Amino acid sequence: TASSSDSAFNYFVQAGAFRGQSEAEAQRAKLAMLGWESRISEREQNGITVFRVRVGPFSKRDDAEQLKGKLDGAGVDSTLVRAARSTAMAAPSEWPKM
Repeated sequence: TASSSDSAFNYFVQAGAFRGQSEAEAQRAKLAMLGWESRISEREQNGITVFRVRVGPFSKRDDAEQLKGKLDGAGVDSTLVRAARSTAMAAPSEWPKM
């Protein structure tokens, strides 16, 4: 089923990747004014530091896609990102039922 395959992943909506932290902060502020809380994560890609602005995580792809549609409608370019969910990082409520 779709729900069991979704459970191995978290989904994020990335609303930008910037070379400067100030640009990322500006995007985060814009999202906050629109009512969405986002986080900035720093990542090095090909020797260049990139500041990613993401909303999430979402446990269901549909929820992330719904937000992406809302951001697109608000004029914010965004991308759906899927990340493997680590069982070691899962909250006890998300642990498999025995």
